[in-house]
Amino acid sequence: MVYKSPRKVAVEVLNNVVGTKKPLKFALTENILSMFDKADRAFLLEVIYGVLRNLYYIDWLLEDFYKSREKLSMYTINNLRCAIYQLVFMHIPAYAVANETVNVEKSFNGKPNVVNAILRNFLRKYQADEIFRITEQMQTDNKNLSVVYSHPEWLITRWLKRFQLNEVKALLKANNEKPPITIAVKPEERQMIGEYFTQKGFKVSFSKHVASGLIIEGQGYEIRKTLKESPFFWIVQDEASQLVCFLLEPFEGACILDACASPGGKTLLTAALIKKGTIICIENNKKRLENLQENIARVKKFLPDVEIQPILADICQISLKKHLDSLGFNTHKFDRIILDAPCSSTGVIRRNPDVRYRVNEQEIKRLSKTQKLMLENVSQFLVKNGILVYSVCSTEPEEGEEVIESFLQKHDEFSSIKKLRTYPHIDGMDGFFMGKLLRIK
Repeated sequence: MVYKSPRKVAVEVLNNVVGTKKPLKFALTENILSMFDKADRAFLLEVIYGVLRNLYYIDWLLEDFYKSREKLSMYTINNLRCAIYQLVFMHIPAYAVANETVNVEKSFNGKPNVVNAILRNFLRKYQADEIFRITEQMQTDNKNLSVVYSHPEWLITRWLKRFQLNEVKALLKANNEKPPITIAVKPEERQMIGEYFTQKGFKVSFSKHVASGLIIEGQGYEIRKTLKESPFFWIVQDEASQLVCFLLEPFEGACILDACASPGGKTLLTAALIKKGTIICIENNKKRLENLQENIARVKKFLPDVEIQPILADICQISLKKHLDSLGFNTHKFDRIILDAPCSSTGVIRRNPDVRYRVNEQEIKRLSKTQKLMLENVSQFLVKNGILVYSVCSTEPEEGEEVIESFLQKHDEFSSIKKLRTYPHIDGMDGFFMGKLLRIK
């Protein structure tokens, strides 16, 4: 089905994300994006991401104009959210926003008269400059920061215990800014690929942190389309995620285990760095394994001398030795291990703005226990003098430093070589924790 209105699709996607808490990356698919031309696609993305980055703030602006919000459907509420975002942030003329919003409401058999009345009342009370003046005066406590930057209050409270107020504001602001599109390429090909994208009309810059990183400016859909047509190895991967692979110190001929591999970014960049060797990559979810296999198949021709073996299994439950024996591998120890563990994803809010509405403190505690168990299990497969890199895209110490410290207290055969944190407001990359461990005996 081809939709005529990107505004209507924006409301439908937001219903899935906010209403059912479906991850945005599953609700906003390439099939949906391909329905629209370049201009409508850009509009659709701006509205969806804009509403999610400013959800609490938009709801705060709207709260005085509902007579009975509980009587309105989620469609109507999200339709109004989209309208307010267009008025306040995109500065689209009021008559155009009101007209389109009412039309969308009619298409859902909603309450067009109510929507029209709310928008008219909103426009009578607020002017854009007044809204932002009020906003500036609000940034004084946790609750107001939560509204202004649309982050849960519990998360802001956590950050204020570790950082100064100005730094927390900088992190909140960075999380609400559009992140760059970064790809990983073979370091020896980076100059050539940079020139390729420049010739295609994109602005390109080299990462200062990793030799494989290329930052490309432009519409994401257009960049991905160009990538799909390109004749070289590439992966869409943030600099922080790429840094994990370099921290691993991979070498030619290495035997490597990637314990939580999907979608495969770290597996594939590591394969490109070693040029020759073996990588066993484990994934416990069937659909995610299929995604991993698809990504491997796409670039395997650029990695002819690296054997990559995906396995459907749970690293916390499997007998890895039996699995490897059944596949014909005669080794059960690895020179290098990557454990990019499942986490709260609080470090990638700028890329996935819906994360902030799905995660909670209980989930962080649960994940911390799982991470400790996973690290305990994979560590036994590392050779003496081998390196294990544990990583999470989380800002929270329970998922980072505390996992490493807990492990080292139990294992004197390991030592910590390096602990590293990255932040979007400081480093311009995703928020990651990385712990580099060496097996010393």
